[in-house]
Amino acid sequence: MKKIISILNILILLLVMSIVLFAQEKKPEKVLRIVYETKPDEWYREQAKLWKKEIDKNLKNTEAWHNYYNAVRYENYVQTINKKEKQEKLQKIVDDLGKNAPESFEYYYLKFFNCAGKSKDINDLKKAHKIAPDRPDPLYELITHYELNGDEASVTAYYKKLYETKNIAPWLINYNYNVLMSTEQNAIIFTNGDNDTYPARMLQEVKAVRTDVSILNISMSGTETYLERILGKKGIKVNRKELIQKAVTTGSDKTKSFSISTFVQEVCKYLAQNYPDFPVYFALTVYEEHFKPLKDDLYIVGLAYQYSPKRIDNIAITKKNLENNFRLDYLKYDWYNDLYPGLNLMNQMHLNYVPGMIMLAEHSKISGQQDKFDYWRNFAKMIATRAGRADWIKKTGSN
Repeated sequence: MKKIISILNILILLLVMSIVLFAQEKKPEKVLRIVYETKPDEWYREQAKLWKKEIDKNLKNTEAWHNYYNAVRYENYVQTINKKEKQEKLQKIVDDLGKNAPESFEYYYLKFFNCAGKSKDINDLKKAHKIAPDRPDPLYELITHYELNGDEASVTAYYKKLYETKNIAPWLINYNYNVLMSTEQNAIIFTNGDNDTYPARMLQEVKAVRTDVSILNISMSGTETYLERILGKKGIKVNRKELIQKAVTTGSDKTKSFSISTFVQEVCKYLAQNYPDFPVYFALTVYEEHFKPLKDDLYIVGLAYQYSPKRIDNIAITKKNLENNFRLDYLKYDWYNDLYPGLNLMNQMHLNYVPGMIMLAEHSKISGQQDKFDYWRNFAKMIATRAGRADWIKKTGSN
C-alpha cells in the first residue's frame, strides 16, 4: 500500500511540475514594424524562435508566419538587411508561406513587401487589401505607389481608409500637426520616412490641415516626376535631371554613384535662390546626413529647421509657434497612449520639442520673465525626463 501511495505522490509531483513548466513557457509576442517599435536584437532572435515553434505546430498559422518574418527581418536590421544571406532567408520564409497558405493576406502582402524595386507587383498588394480591407499595412504601400504615379484621387481615397483604421497613434498625429504648424505660408518641407510623412499627409488629405505646405519625402524626391509634380503645384519649375547630375560623383575606379543627400541639398539651394517666396524646411526627424552641409543656414523654428542663407529671428518664430500655433496639451494630458505601440518612439520623438523650449526658457530668463522661464524649462524637463535625458536641461539654469 505504501508503495502505491509513493508512486501516486511521484505522479502528482510530475503533474504539478509539468503544469508549472507549461505556465512558465514563454509565449511569442507580436513583432511590429520598426517604424512603430524597435527592440534589442536579442528580443528579435528570441521571438523568431518562439514564432517558428508556432509554425511547426501549425503550418497554416499565417499570423505566426508574419511575425516570424518580421523577427528575422529586424534582427540586426541596419547591418544585415542588404546582405545576401538575410535576403535569401527572408525569401525562403515567403516561399514557404506561399506553399502552406497561398491565398492568405499574409502571403500576398509579404510577397509584395519583400520584393525590391521594379520586381514588386502591385497586384499582390491589391489582393492582400481585398482579402483584408480593414488591415492597415497595405494602405501605406498603396499610398506610396499612387503618390509616385501621380494618381492623386487614389492617394486621397487610401488616406481616408488609413484614417478610418485608426492605425496611426493620436500622439503621432498631434506631433505632425505641430510639424506642419512650424512652417510659414506656402512652405516646402522635406520629411524623412513613415512617421513624419504619412501622418502629415493624412492631415492634409483627410482634414485639410495646412494644404498650402508641400511635403517632399526624401526617399521619393529623386524618383521620376514626383519632385516636378509636387513643386509644379506651386508654379515652381525644376530640372530634376540637372539636379541629379550635380549629385552624381565619380570614384577613383571611375564608377558613378548618386547621393540622395546631395540631391536634396541641391534642391534646397535651388529653391532658396530662385523661389524665395516659398520658404524651405527640414523636419527635425530628418537624418542629419541629408542636411549637414547646410547646417550653418538652418534655424530651429519649432519641430522643423528653416533654411535661410540670411539670418532670421528664429527665437521670435519659435515663440509664435509654441505659444500660438502648436497643440501642446496632448504632451501632458493625452489619453490611451498605452494602448498604442511605440511608447519609446513617442518619448524619443518628443525630445524634438526640447531645443525650442530651452531656447524660449533662456530668452525668457534674459528678458527677466521668471514665470515663463520656469514654465518652458519645466515643460522641457518633463519631456526630457520621460525619454531618460533629464541631463539636457541642466544647462538652462539651476532653478
